[in-house]
Amino acid sequence: MGHKRFKPTPIPRERRQRQCARFALTDADGAPIHVMVRDISTRGLSAAALGAPPDPETVVRARLADGQEIWGLVRWTQGNLFGVEFDTRQGAFTPPS
Repeated sequence: MGHKRFKPTPIPRERRQRQCARFALTDADGAPIHVMVRDISTRGLSAAALGAPPDPETVVRARLADGQEIWGLVRWTQGNLFGVEFDTRQGAFTPPS
């Protein structure tokens, strides 16, 4: 009965940035995947494909505003929606060309 007052401490999560802009990802071969980004963080993004979404476990690349590229893996799809987990290991970013 004393547990009714217990409230678990929330695990802080990085604030996501809501996006409403056209954003082009590419597949591993460089073919564009046209999407609208729903939200994005340093760990990944959620997007709506303007055509068919990439298949789960597909490798994709995202070009950042500063010209860097980051690789990611499609983790889930639902209709035309999908989520990408970025490769955040040290050295995973490709320097701008």
